[in-house]
Amino acid sequence: MLIVRLFKSSQTPPLFLVPVITLALVLFNIYTQGVVVIRDMNHGVLYALLLDSNIAGIKWAVPSLIFVLITIQAFLFNALINRFEVLYKSSNIPVIIFIILYGLIPGFLALSPFLLVNTLMPVALWKIFTLYKSERPVTRAFDTGLVFSLMILCYLPMALLVVFMYLCIAILRPFNWREWVASALGLLTPAILLFTILFVADKLHLRNTEVNTDSWLPVIRLQSLSWRFILPALVMAILLFLSFLKLYANYSKNVIRMRKFQLCFMLLLIFLLLIILIPVQQSASRFILLIPPVCLFLSYYFIAIRKVWWFELLSIVLVGLIVMGYWNL
Repeated sequence: MLIVRLFKSSQTPPLFLVPVITLALVLFNIYTQGVVVIRDMNHGVLYALLLDSNIAGIKWAVPSLIFVLITIQAFLFNALINRFEVLYKSSNIPVIIFIILYGLIPGFLALSPFLLVNTLMPVALWKIFTLYKSERPVTRAFDTGLVFSLMILCYLPMALLVVFMYLCIAILRPFNWREWVASALGLLTPAILLFTILFVADKLHLRNTEVNTDSWLPVIRLQSLSWRFILPALVMAILLFLSFLKLYANYSKNVIRMRKFQLCFMLLLIFLLLIILIPVQQSASRFILLIPPVCLFLSYYFIAIRKVWWFELLSIVLVGLIVMGYWNL
């Protein structure tokens, strides 16, 4: 696919295609499914405030927000990977893979708390990575905790990523209690400010969620699965396996900094899987939380591909999966 190959370099011109491709996916999703707004049982206060604003009642407000958020996410993630040299070669492959992953499942292009979390995820990783050999680690640690707190306020189960945050700090920095305390204060600050604002505005009812632990729901019901979900999942599993093999073969060749950043992404994938598997609601859109780490590993594999025909074949498969996912909807 010529469009995908354009992004294998680090040149700027192909990046102008990103908003065009994203807009096309969003409009096609609206044409086939309409505008979808997901109310997850564990959404946080920030997402509750968004819903309370009656954004769904404003024509084209939801599609416009989805388009803007996904475009921002793709550009931020691509900048993150290239700025910190997480991959051994600068490329724009992450930005196009990021958009393709959003297009694989129709349910991904809906307004959800996970969409807000994914917008904050590159920022959170950026803050974590700046801790490495930072001259102002205490300030960076506070900023890191603050962004993670915002993610929790969008989707409550993201609280599990607090453990991930401290593991990354331990990987990137020698232990310093001031940095750990600063990150804890960063976690508390947005919550305190937000609940103070809710109290003053008489909107404390938004802090309540609809969690009902008496009726746990399985994340996936076998009888509800279709080829639209099974085929993309199978292809992603195979590509991830190939990516991990390639990463394992070259891991010792990478510089220490790059290895630490890649280890952080591996931990992120594990923690996000744990969050997704919490049995509280059946929603395919929850799996978009996996897009950042999956995008990183797939990008690594695509950059490492030397055979042009294999690169072309995989590109056609990914684009074909998007078309098939919306077929006959």
